[in-house]
Amino acid sequence: MPAADLASRLAAIEASASTVRSHIENAETEARWPAPVLELLLEQRLFRLWLPRNAGGDELDLMDSLTLMEAASRVDGSYGWTVMIGSGGGLFGAIIEAPTAREMLSPREAVIAGSGAPRGRADIVEGGYRASGRWRYASGAAHATWFTANCVLHRDGAPVLDAAGAPVIRAMSFPPADVTIHRTWDVSGMRATGSEDFSVQDAFVPARRTFSVSGDAHHEAGPLYRFPFASITQAGVAAVALGIAAHAVEAYAALGRSADATVHARFGEAVAGLVLARAGWWEVTRDAWGIVDGGNDLDAVGQARVILACTHAAREAAAVVDVLHDIGGMAAMSDSGALGRCWRDVHAVTQHASLSPANYAAAGATLLEAMVNTETPR
Repeated sequence: MPAADLASRLAAIEASASTVRSHIENAETEARWPAPVLELLLEQRLFRLWLPRNAGGDELDLMDSLTLMEAASRVDGSYGWTVMIGSGGGLFGAIIEAPTAREMLSPREAVIAGSGAPRGRADIVEGGYRASGRWRYASGAAHATWFTANCVLHRDGAPVLDAAGAPVIRAMSFPPADVTIHRTWDVSGMRATGSEDFSVQDAFVPARRTFSVSGDAHHEAGPLYRFPFASITQAGVAAVALGIAAHAVEAYAALGRSADATVHARFGEAVAGLVLARAGWWEVTRDAWGIVDGGNDLDAVGQARVILACTHAAREAAAVVDVLHDIGGMAAMSDSGALGRCWRDVHAVTQHASLSPANYAAAGATLLEAMVNTETPR
């Protein structure tokens, strides 16, 4: 994206901050965004960052899109998460065949909510599947125009198994008319995301509206769709955490508190931690994007480095907010205050499975094995 276009989109996000923040308390109470905020998201095309151009999307450069997600999260954590998740659904537009992707995702208001957990069952029938199940944490359920959810495939009453003997999993796409939303999102942080449970009972899904993130060939050749799905998810979630931490720095400064040298030092250390964590995340993610954008695949070592950078960045962001919340004293305790909300939101983000502390063990094992197996020049 040309620098001028990116700058204008960043300016639009910044200009929307007062509107978003004026609605945040009500959005948290209702666990959904009101119409004025949804209109901002649609007007600024913030659900279309990762949607293929062939389906009416922007198909942005990864680093530009992460910049916009981070900026939206700096306005508000739930707002940034809504942008990131809404854009993430656009990636499926590269896996579904183009005519169906356009049908589902080209309308102005189109956005997907859903779940990657295989909590459903889909029985193979003529022309498609009969699906039932209940899934959790569908961010943006209240404004979704489509729901996607993973199901274990069944044929003649038995699970379908792959060559390794594992159940075959496939994502189904459901229109809202087939879906029951359950108001279960009663949490401490990220309340406005409305990440509700949803269920489907015996819905017919045409084969053309199903896909497998890991098993299907992509119909789009752009680098955004060749970047590993897990890595792009981790990068997006980390961008949200970093944006929240940046908002927390601003929120602490807005308290206008007089402080002694010890507090000044802790504030300085917190800002340094955020700056360095972000710089490391940015460098690793940018290098990985450069590999894929240059026409090559990101190998296991490259993916491990992305996992580590994203996990570290998000957890450092939470640690930074912890310090600011601590030195904020009584002024930081209010749930409705900006600093208190940042503290609640960033700790909700770090609960996401993509940023699990287990990432350190998995990625560390990959990197160590690669180093051990690499011949050292004598």
